[in-house]
Amino acid sequence: MNVRTRVLAYAGAAAVGLVAAGAFAAPALAAGPTDLALTLSGTTLAATTSGKVATATVTNKGAETATGIVITFDLSALDTGVVDLPVPAPDACEQSGAKIACRVLDIKPGENADLPFELIRTGDGTPGKITATVSHEGEDADADAGNDSATATVTISESTGPDLTVFVPDVPIDEEGTTGTVAPGEQTELGYLVANFGDEAVGALKLTIQLPEHVTFVEQEEGCEYSADNRTATCSYDFALIPADEDTGEGGPYSAAGFFNLIKVAEDAPAPSVLDGGLVSAEGTVLREPRVESFRAASALPEGVEGLSAKDVDESDNSDEFSVHVAGSGGGGGGELPVTGVQAGLIGGVGLLVVAGGGAMLLMSRRRRVVLAVPDDEKPTV
Repeated sequence: MNVRTRVLAYAGAAAVGLVAAGAFAAPALAAGPTDLALTLSGTTLAATTSGKVATATVTNKGAETATGIVITFDLSALDTGVVDLPVPAPDACEQSGAKIACRVLDIKPGENADLPFELIRTGDGTPGKITATVSHEGEDADADAGNDSATATVTISESTGPDLTVFVPDVPIDEEGTTGTVAPGEQTELGYLVANFGDEAVGALKLTIQLPEHVTFVEQEEGCEYSADNRTATCSYDFALIPADEDTGEGGPYSAAGFFNLIKVAEDAPAPSVLDGGLVSAEGTVLREPRVESFRAASALPEGVEGLSAKDVDESDNSDEFSVHVAGSGGGGGGELPVTGVQAGLIGGVGLLVVAGGGAMLLMSRRRRVVLAVPDDEKPTV
């Protein structure tokens, strides 16, 4: 399993639920007004990379839960001899000619759902464009059909460089990738993943985490600076992320990492509600020659290594929004048990973990919660 597939499994399980493929039935009448909005990000590839993971994001801006959702990719304007878009999930998607249709689980009002998909470099030239469209049950039921589709140009950059990609699901999320609720006054975990799909390594990784109003950090972690209202954290990490193409899965360095922060919803938070305005952003420095293959610590650069401000190849996917879903009176719905994809159970209050060879190895004891993602790892056991 390569790193892109590994990230798809991680991010997909934690971002959007897919319905097993079958007959795509005609839509039925919807229960009420729903407004789904779709955007595309991450469609620029570094000059020499073999591919990356891009994202189709669907947001329900309406007042009713959207059901019977289908995301359709139209590849008729994409030269698949230059860049190909494989079927994102064979068990939940069907391809017919130049179109791929994926069935998605229900999306509640205010919920954001990300469907990650691969872009694979297959040749040289100009790739073209992809269009994605979202639909749901109910004829003419969407309040604003103008935001149901998005077209993005697929580009192969002329420059080399890092390409950080951030995936953040709404909070809280359960083992099945379904968004639950957290009651006012309760704690939960915010989980997110950062991967480098570029063709240059990133060191001195810096993350900025902005929490929604009425949500604060529980722990003041070493290496992070916090705003006065305890809703914004800027954290620096002492390891590098190498390009995904160079990630061998043989004990590091690594190309992707999953992060966890313990957060709390205020007792006076409006309930039930969806608290939006959450955002995770990533940036870093790029490592120039001479190359140090085993480089890990960016806080103390080895002799002969120069750290430069990184110009990210594709800044459209350096950040990702999220919301916190708050339960109504007596309706706490899983705030104590949120997990992220196949990494469930690996954290358990310990620190930096490396997932490798079907197991987990504790590298260092820290309050910061990080899971480094490597290839050839299906379901880790602890």
